[in-house]
Amino acid sequence: MLIRTAIFLLLPWLMISCRTAKSVISAVDVKPSGFLPHGTELKEDRKRSPFIGNWWNKDPRVLKAAEQVKSIYIAPVVADQLRPMEQKFTKLEFSNKRREDKVKSLLEYTREKFAGAFKSNKKSRFNVVDAPSKDAMTLKLSFIEWEPNTYSGLVVREAVDLVTLPMIGGFFSKPARGKIAIEGVLIEPKTKKSFFEFADKEEAKTLFFFFPQELFPSGQAKYAIREWARQFEKLMSTPPDKRVKDSWPFQIIAF
Repeated sequence: MLIRTAIFLLLPWLMISCRTAKSVISAVDVKPSGFLPHGTELKEDRKRSPFIGNWWNKDPRVLKAAEQVKSIYIAPVVADQLRPMEQKFTKLEFSNKRREDKVKSLLEYTREKFAGAFKSNKKSRFNVVDAPSKDAMTLKLSFIEWEPNTYSGLVVREAVDLVTLPMIGGFFSKPARGKIAIEGVLIEPKTKKSFFEFADKEEAKTLFFFFPQELFPSGQAKYAIREWARQFEKLMSTPPDKRVKDSWPFQIIAF
């Protein structure tokens, strides 16, 4: 009964306009950094992309060249533009050094998952290559925000759930959520111009129940990275008139 009541409370937000549930419920936004050549021109493209910010090159010369490319190189992921922690809970539990150490492992994890998304789809548009090539797109990725999961934030959210309803703590306690933001630019090799640029941010999803990913500092980040990898591969491998849907801002199962 409590779960049904919580779902009923969420339905009005899930049905608002053509924006995704993430945009409506989580009120998530992302501010691009100087990493993206066209960062100031990013826009939502909900008829096509799950990402918050998108920029597609419309130059016929770039588009024609891109059509001929069948391979992709995933460059080492960077965090040069990573912004300072803002949340009180993360500052309480994490020193800058501790976060930096964990970010390093996330960078390699991200590269691995994005490459894996293309390798696992036999019908993918691109084959993954291990080195830059004049015949391969280059995907550059950068983290610009990361607030790790915290035990104190988890306790706050669970305490709210205990005195209200399941999921309410995660729904309203934004300062107690882990979050991560990413930017990406796909470069066409012949023209050396950006073919596609994007930026997105994910917050810890609202959970029906307590799950293991909440116990690990990078649990939310790794889940978001896997989602981004799948979404990006699908976006690159499907026709322009096909919508790649975003995920829901809540989960029944979270690992």
